[in-house]
Amino acid sequence: MDKYIIIKERFSKVLAQIANSGLAGQVFPEMSKIRILQPLQSGKGQYVFNLKDPNVDHISTFSLDRNDVIIPNNWAVRIVLKNKTTGAMYPFTFVPKNDGTNPSVFPVGFTTDDIEALFAGNVQWILDNNVAMSAYPMEKFHKVPETQGLFVLDGDGNAVQEGIQLERNLDKDLELLIAKYQICGTRDHKITVSFDAANKTFALNDANYEPYLELFMDGFLVKGGCETPSMGKNPFGQAAGQW
Repeated sequence: MDKYIIIKERFSKVLAQIANSGLAGQVFPEMSKIRILQPLQSGKGQYVFNLKDPNVDHISTFSLDRNDVIIPNNWAVRIVLKNKTTGAMYPFTFVPKNDGTNPSVFPVGFTTDDIEALFAGNVQWILDNNVAMSAYPMEKFHKVPETQGLFVLDGDGNAVQEGIQLERNLDKDLELLIAKYQICGTRDHKITVSFDAANKTFALNDANYEPYLELFMDGFLVKGGCETPSMGKNPFGQAAGQW
């Protein structure tokens, strides 16, 4: 089944859930996202993402407010290279490499293969004190596009980047969440990425950039979905996470 059919059916169920509670016309599902970043640190192999992270800017990064609900449809864990000066962020579903010596199609990249260990790791999702996912494979997020940048040799035999853009498609980056989760701001949701990082270095060839690990989700956001209305009919307030 096409994943957009699944998402459309999921949206219809959310609308019905709201209507059955008597709140149709008072709360509305909208398309939105969660995007949380953590700095990648050499030797560190566990990264815990709090979906209610208070440190996001809600301009380029987003988390869930206490009274809101999000029903995620797709998700990914990606590598992000961020320019320290401009703030420009470049997400990757694979490891861009540039050891500073050999020709590379990537102006900025990791100087070793060490971060490849990320994709042998796993993801755990804890809802309050319960396990929603115990070991989702990071391999699901490892995607190398067929079309990448190129370099050619100039008249002196030096490698010159052609400047061709890397093939990008957000929908292809993301994996469909088959199970339907209701993430309520009144509950604690922690998503942990774990992999073997012992004695591994995550250095870049360009000191103007720094590497991050990014949790990205898109789905249906219901503003105020966890607030208790006067009639006491909250469609999401008692949500335990998974339908």
